[in-house]
Amino acid sequence: MAETHQIVMGIKALDNNMKSKHAVLITLIFLGMGAYAKAQTKPTPTYYFNPHWSSDGKRIVFESTRDGQSAIYTIAVDGTDVRRLTDSKSTDGQPRWSRDGRRIVFYSERDGHLQLYVMNADGSDQRKLTDGKDLAYLPDFSPKGDSVVFQSRKERPGITHDIYVIRTDGSNRTRLTDEKHGYTSPKWSPDGKKILFERAVVTKKYYRDLSREEMGQMKNSTEIFVMDRDGSNLKNLTNNDVEDSTPQWSVSGKTIYFMSKRDGLSSVYAMKADGSRVRKVADGKIVTNPFIAPDENYFAYTKEVDGKWGLYIFEIKSGKERLLIGG
Repeated sequence: MAETHQIVMGIKALDNNMKSKHAVLITLIFLGMGAYAKAQTKPTPTYYFNPHWSSDGKRIVFESTRDGQSAIYTIAVDGTDVRRLTDSKSTDGQPRWSRDGRRIVFYSERDGHLQLYVMNADGSDQRKLTDGKDLAYLPDFSPKGDSVVFQSRKERPGITHDIYVIRTDGSNRTRLTDEKHGYTSPKWSPDGKKILFERAVVTKKYYRDLSREEMGQMKNSTEIFVMDRDGSNLKNLTNNDVEDSTPQWSVSGKTIYFMSKRDGLSSVYAMKADGSRVRKVADGKIVTNPFIAPDENYFAYTKEVDGKWGLYIFEIKSGKERLLIGG
């Protein structure tokens, strides 16, 4: 992975020393950067990443370099009314709506250190949420909007990601996981009782105890887990030796959508909240950051076509995709 400040997703800030095969894999899975680093050797294109639907299904928030610097935007689902929300002259990314649609949480490097920020849905009242020495990213609002779950890690090599929760006033930062594995991509359940996430699968040793050589030799696998909101009662929902990643809840909480390579391609799957009745929803055309719409009829996602990145909407029933912006 290229170590350059040009990478919009803040890979340099996440870990300038991530050179092992496994560390690179984890970064690509969680941040949707598969083709991004490779593209750095070419003329810099415009990027689109991390789309997220508003709860009413009318708008999508996303990050893009369409104006030169990575910033947060929203767009109507018909492709009109594009609004730029941040202008910090730094890397802003990974935006997520609150359930009531009034606020957006995101990460930013505006103070030189990757931390979480919260703003109103129109971009006003931007304020810092986390203020620690550790890196913070991949946030998600609790259903009530009073807390944010996120992943964090210390800014040095060989340290695993852990899942934390913090109040939206910046208080009560609490670690939920055990510092022994790589815990990432947390999502609150719609009822606020559970947290969905993915975890690196490691045998014999804890991930934190592996040497770089051992990480490079290990089999690449991630699993989808769920736990109670206090970090207790962890349950593995996928239990296989392939990559299962980027889980997300349906609005009802009855279905979990995720990416998997169980058929050889990185495709979209769905399963019941208890891990049963796994089914394929869409094939490998959806390659980066797929996110289910509130009505579960569409996905918003980003991908590269002929060197150009765009934000797309995919209709599950018809199998048709529509370019929303970019491309």
